[in-house]
Amino acid sequence: MRDRGKIIVGLIIFVILVTFPFWRQLAASGEADVARPDLDYPDPAEVPSCVEDSAYMTANHPHLLNDWRDQLVREGVTEYTSSTGEVYQISLTHTCLDCHEDRDAFCNRCHDYSNVDPTCWDCHTTPGGGS
Repeated sequence: MRDRGKIIVGLIIFVILVTFPFWRQLAASGEADVARPDLDYPDPAEVPSCVEDSAYMTANHPHLLNDWRDQLVREGVTEYTSSTGEVYQISLTHTCLDCHEDRDAFCNRCHDYSNVDPTCWDCHTTPGGGS
């Protein structure tokens, strides 16, 4: 049992390493929140209404776009009926990008803030200013 000290030190190091993400997150939660990005929204007077209201789109646009992709590509559905009863073409390019045409001023600001990397641009043409 001469290795008892080494085992205890090893267990302490192991526990510290395993719990480090928890302690780091706990310490980071005390830091000041980063301000939400200032997005360039389209002028409501110049564009038609969005397919859903702003609160819904902010929270659910990734799910909506994924559903659109699946419906269009897998099921051949080409139209979306919004909660208000309006019918829209299922198309990122011809629906969303008609209003949100500057990727850097709209999409990237929010995605960078949220630390997400959407796959939209794997297939779709990058809108103005896009990198």
